[in-house]
Amino acid sequence: METGTAVVRATAAETGGAYSIVEYTAQPGHARSRHLHRNMVEAFLVLEGEGTFEVGDRVLTAGPGEFIAVARGVPHNVFNRTDTVARWLEIYSPAGFEAYLIEIAEAAAANGGRVPDEVRAAIVARHDIERV
Repeated sequence: METGTAVVRATAAETGGAYSIVEYTAQPGHARSRHLHRNMVEAFLVLEGEGTFEVGDRVLTAGPGEFIAVARGVPHNVFNRTDTVARWLEIYSPAGFEAYLIEIAEAAAANGGRVPDEVRAAIVARHDIERV
């Protein structure tokens, strides 16, 4: 079941490699796997609804206009624990995270909408995502 969709709003090419921006729409029940980025800072700006963010050992709830920053190397996760859609911007620095989204989308298209676990693991490993 798809629990979210991503739209790339700013690419590495558009920002001179400084950052990428992705607009993410999270359906009710959305959850990611806890992970960290060794070489990338990630931040979230909530636009609509509410997100729950695990950042290190803290759990934060953020609504429209609130900003959550995640430093390099800090384990984190994001959820939509509500019964309504949530939407936020994800900012990645340095830029380039959109390449991960493109690879995942291509793998899903090539495999009937589902990314096989071994394919997903290889893509994740190439894009500074370490599951914890």
